[in-house]
Amino acid sequence: MVPEASLNISRRQFLAAGGLTVAAACLAPRYLRAQTGGIVVGAFKEAATAKVTVQNLRRNLSVLLGAGGNIAVLTGPDGKLLVDAEIITARPHVSEALASINADPIKQLINTHWHFDHTGGNEWVHEAGASILAHENTRKHLSQPTRVEGNWQYTSSETNTPYASTTRL
Repeated sequence: MVPEASLNISRRQFLAAGGLTVAAACLAPRYLRAQTGGIVVGAFKEAATAKVTVQNLRRNLSVLLGAGGNIAVLTGPDGKLLVDAEIITARPHVSEALASINADPIKQLINTHWHFDHTGGNEWVHEAGASILAHENTRKHLSQPTRVEGNWQYTSSETNTPYASTTRL
């Protein structure tokens, strides 16, 4: 039970505390973006160090769980089919996780959409011999600089970050 003395708060104190809470909630996202260089750059940094785990869903169907978009993996007699390709900086961890499933090559990649956390691995997966299947709008977005506003404040071909997008279909 809470002692009665601790409940003695004036209306002025309550409003002041509430106002500070609202101000902190409004300023925190701006402060966090300033500290990391933006949400996208922060995601690149996080994916570079985050562990990628394999969760077996059923027989030959698994999912790779990591810092960016998850990857579905279907294994078969012809090799692996991936749904999405994570953030480019997660490549070493994704490669390691895929190798832990089996040694079969990646034969097909399906992009669900064009966002960097789902298409970042397109280039290396394609270089490994996989065909890529995606909607024509995904190709359009990946073939030209695309600006994402709001909290993201990111252009897909920004060269002022160490993680400039080179993703292509």
